Amino acid sequence: MSARRGRELPREVAISKAMSNLLRHSAEKEKVKISPEGYVNVADLLAWRKLKSLKVTFPEILDAVANSDKKRFSLLYVPPADQQQQQQQQQEKAAQTASSEEKQENATAHALSVKDTDPSHFLIRATQGHSMKSVDTTLFLEKLTLKDDPPLSQPLPDTVVHGTYHGAWPLILASGGLKSMGRTQVHFATGPSLDEVLPNGRQGRPTQQQKQTVISGMRSDAQILIYIDLKKALAAGCPFYRSENGVILSEGIDVTRGAGGDDEESAETKEKVVPLEFFDVVVERKVGLGILWENGRVVQELPAELAGKKNPKMRGEAKGKRNK
Repeated sequence: MSARRGRELPREVAISKAMSNLLRHSAEKEKVKISPEGYVNVADLLAWRKLKSLKVTFPEILDAVANSDKKRFSLLYVPPADQQQQQQQQQEKAAQTASSEEKQENATAHALSVKDTDPSHFLIRATQGHSMKSVDTTLFLEKLTLKDDPPLSQPLPDTVVHGTYHGAWPLILASGGLKSMGRTQVHFATGPSLDEVLPNGRQGRPTQQQKQTVISGMRSDAQILIYIDLKKALAAGCPFYRSENGVILSEGIDVTRGAGGDDEESAETKEKVVPLEFFDVVVERKVGLGILWENGRVVQELPAELAGKKNPKMRGEAKGKRNK
């Protein structure tokens, strides 16, 4: 088990966290081969120093995939070939198929049902959350569109919401929107809906934050909910994607920053942002303040004692810098 804040994590949690870290962020650094689609051979995963030190077994990898509450991992079964070259070609072809037309959820279910104990016949990837530049997330994400051709696997979500914290909200306003902050894309969830949070309408107060069911793409302790006008954003050319576990993602659009003066600090630069103009409404739900932002303007300021709080997710990092 792994220690956290002086406590021991349950073994299954420690394994899942280690897998997520490698598949999302550190495969390149750890010299573990990863494909542009984000796949790592499960045999290579088990040979990785971290999992090797924990003496992780293949059945434990399968359990981590099957029991992930947010469906963090995708698994692909690639039957063995007689020759290594054939096997490699088959893996590449299967990976491309699963990342395009075939439902990855079905591919994972199939892989979990196979009675094959050789981990080298399986490929695994994180469903979202990547920060490695060598992983091209567009290869395995469904691009959302206002058009019907080609048809989407599911209709556009009614709710697209980003959860964040009190201390991040002033930084989001100052930066002009949401940034991916170290990841490839900003993450959004498809719930809770605005009606669930504000059952008495936009003039009412939010419901008390309750312990809720797990929602992929949403941190359960999020204090501020940023609701996106998805159709407006898509119409303006801001790309949005849907992962196989239902998370909505966007890298944003290029926004020019800087005044263009003579010195280097004022020179114009471009950065990717999901701009404020696509924010429909922003709700503070932790202490019941309600709407902070609506119709392109600040409705009420966040009290200084809340705005100055540090992001609880930033332990060991430059606290307050990230807004997601």
